[in-house]
Amino acid sequence: MSVAEPSYWNALSHPHLARSFAPSLLGRLSLAMSGLSLVLLLERETGSFAIAGAVTAVMGVANVIATPWRARLIDRYGQAPVLAPLGVVHGVALLLFIVSASVALPALLALSVVAGAFSPPMGATMRVIWGRALARGPHRKRGFSLDAVSEEVMFTAGPLVAAVLAAAFTPAVSLAVSAAAVIIGTITFVASPLSRQQRGLRTSRHTPQPGAVVVTPMRTPGFLIIALVLVVPGIMLGAVEIAAPAIGTNEGSIILAGVLLALFAGGSAIGGLAFGRLEVKLSLRRQILGLASAMLALTALVGLIPGQAVLLIGFVLMGALLAPLMISGYLAADELVDQRAQTEASSWVNTAINTGAALGSGLMGISADILPASGALIVCVLAGAGVLLACLPKLLRR
Repeated sequence: MSVAEPSYWNALSHPHLARSFAPSLLGRLSLAMSGLSLVLLLERETGSFAIAGAVTAVMGVANVIATPWRARLIDRYGQAPVLAPLGVVHGVALLLFIVSASVALPALLALSVVAGAFSPPMGATMRVIWGRALARGPHRKRGFSLDAVSEEVMFTAGPLVAAVLAAAFTPAVSLAVSAAAVIIGTITFVASPLSRQQRGLRTSRHTPQPGAVVVTPMRTPGFLIIALVLVVPGIMLGAVEIAAPAIGTNEGSIILAGVLLALFAGGSAIGGLAFGRLEVKLSLRRQILGLASAMLALTALVGLIPGQAVLLIGFVLMGALLAPLMISGYLAADELVDQRAQTEASSWVNTAINTGAALGSGLMGISADILPASGALIVCVLAGAGVLLACLPKLLRR
């Protein structure tokens, strides 16, 4: 366990952490590229953002449904035996989209189910390593913050790389690079020393005492309401992923789509770095409530106020709230849930956000075929506000 002065550098310089962290980011770079690449590929082949939104939404739903099962397998059997097959199958599924982008919608949806169900949880497994390697408190918060911010850096570079590859070559090339990133990143990650140490409960040398039952995250008091509230920033994230290419298409510029997504992710990176150094006195519940409310308000302003300057600044400010929301969720999972179920707990945080993203991308895709992008954003804000209001009574309860 780390005992040095808490800092981002000390967190990263812990023995062997970098050898796990770097390939985990490569795997997550695939997620940053594949969303935009897939939307551009499907819109080009089918001419419809509704189809692109439906495919990405189904992929998100499949990912959500499979998340707890993948996490439980990893907690039980260890990282390497489970992650490696997931990464390979997911990468192959992305490659299959390239040769089947123009087939009937049911076939595309079936392929999206496979891609979503086999998506490797690189973030959750890396956060388990952070939690095992770093002491609880400021050290671990620095690690989680660095992880969230670095992930957002991937989402800054990913859309730009995807947009440039799609513009210079084709969206198919962009998606192929994404597939290669997830396969290589996953295989390299599970070969790292700290990942190999995560062998799961089934192969643990320590036999649990009789009656020592692992309490699952959803049965942990206070965790469910946190997960439900995190659906709200997910809706905004999913809406942004469709809104950016829709705006870019309306303006006649694919590059603009990548720029907007990069500004959103870059804002998130800045917000996460700043948040990681703050000593906030409010409870995690109230932090999450305040951040989610602010994100809804900012997204509404972007939808209501016309102008490219508002778009650019608004995407940065909206993004600046995403990483702090994710960090607060990871900290809540770490504090509330049994340490033997940490992969599942961290995965549920991602599941909540991915559930919202699936809802947001589907709703935005349908709305963008009927309304201007600004009006479609307002529809998504209203959906997020409905979720937040439903959670408000329990969220404010002591």
